[in-house]
Amino acid sequence: MTQQSTFGSYATLRTLLAERSLNLEAVHVPEYLLDRSIRWVTVTEMVDPAPYLLGDELILTLGSAWEDPDSPEIERFVQRISSVGVTAVGIAVGLSHEVVPQRMIDAASQYGLPLISVPYTTTLRSIGEYIVDYTLGDKFAAVQSTLQAHTDLTEALTSKLGMEGLLGRLRRLLEVPVAVVDYWGNLIASQPASTPWPIEGIVQRRASVVSGDVVDGATVYPVLISDQRVAFLCTQGVGSAPELMRFALGLVALELSRRQAEQHGRRELLGQVISDYIQGDLADFEAQRRLVRAGMSFDAPNRVVLAHVRCAERLLEDVPWNADTLLPAGAGEYAVALVDGIVAVMCSESVVVDDLIETLRMHLGRLGETRIGAGNAYPGVTGLRLSWLEAQGSMRSGISATSRGSMHLPRLMLASLKVPLRSVGEQILRTLIEYDRENDSQLVHTLQVYLDNDCQSAEAAQQLFVHRNTLRYRLRLIEKLTGSDLDSFEDLVNFYLAVRALEMG
Repeated sequence: MTQQSTFGSYATLRTLLAERSLNLEAVHVPEYLLDRSIRWVTVTEMVDPAPYLLGDELILTLGSAWEDPDSPEIERFVQRISSVGVTAVGIAVGLSHEVVPQRMIDAASQYGLPLISVPYTTTLRSIGEYIVDYTLGDKFAAVQSTLQAHTDLTEALTSKLGMEGLLGRLRRLLEVPVAVVDYWGNLIASQPASTPWPIEGIVQRRASVVSGDVVDGATVYPVLISDQRVAFLCTQGVGSAPELMRFALGLVALELSRRQAEQHGRRELLGQVISDYIQGDLADFEAQRRLVRAGMSFDAPNRVVLAHVRCAERLLEDVPWNADTLLPAGAGEYAVALVDGIVAVMCSESVVVDDLIETLRMHLGRLGETRIGAGNAYPGVTGLRLSWLEAQGSMRSGISATSRGSMHLPRLMLASLKVPLRSVGEQILRTLIEYDRENDSQLVHTLQVYLDNDCQSAEAAQQLFVHRNTLRYRLRLIEKLTGSDLDSFEDLVNFYLAVRALEMG
């Protein structure tokens, strides 16, 4: 078997015997042993050099330790060096021995050790120099080739093509298709682009696969950032230069880290705008202008999902590194921000919020205990603030805001001292306000009077100048339109504060 060095192959018995300038003769060299590698040459006259050998050496000797060509020490010598895995033994003839001792030939045959003879005209030093020159020359050429390949890959990555350029160059070097798949199964890049990849199988084994594992025909190598698996470099067959994979993995991790840094910068910038607006330091029109420039759209209602992870805040700069691909393409528009140690996702109402929450848990759960809250979807930039406050209250209380039919003002006030009271009041009473406008009715006024009279129907009906049955009808209609229960103390408090907030405007 040919043994390979880190960069290339060593000289073999075949190449050594083929070197005419050395005039070596194969005394006992079976064909199947000709391709044994020679890693070093050792010259010795010891009776038993085995304790000082490492294996794969060519042992050269004058045989001066055995004056008798039929000495049993010859067989012992052959047996001992064979036991440590030397490649072959060469004996010089014309000095201590005129010919190779028959006892040595028999022992070499018995123990399967190749035996060569070195003529008087060939110095043992010249054989050693040949082996060293051959090995170093082969390694130097391999190192030069490897360094050139590393340079090519680096230049491809730093070109305008980035990851695509890197994979394109790697594909030509390996002569097989290559791709990068992220931890969640998104295909980041592939060369050729049309190559099919077993993404489902890779995702199923993403936590356990090790470098070089084969998954449904693809060889998979995990890519690590901060000791976290973030992606997989895949090939269809390893190709002709597998040692390049280690270097390529480092470049892929470098490129993903660069993208991660860019994403973190965008998240912090977006997070600063959001934070300023939520805290009331930005007017509505200015907040909307900045958020639109940051990539948000207000053509449809938006909702906010907030996630707090019990971990060092610096970890959130790295994970989830690919949070801009939380959901499959076409699932809806969303943007990710980092605000005071909280991961915030602002998404359109078309995004399935349960899917988004589950994906966030998968992303962030690796870092520590995660609490997630979601608000309802509301139109405009003011709706974004309302949804944020709902999500904040939901995250802290553990009660899902999206499961309620209307906003809960007491919880919002507990969650933040800067609740936009009039906006919240209008949002809570919006259904009644619109109904009154379209039907020329007085449901909001009826609710206000009912609450001002401590929910006493007789006093409220008298103040409204209506029969108590009319008041009961209006109250039941209010419950139906809002999905609330006027027998619930919690809903009554919510309505009371909403009415008061509306009056403040």
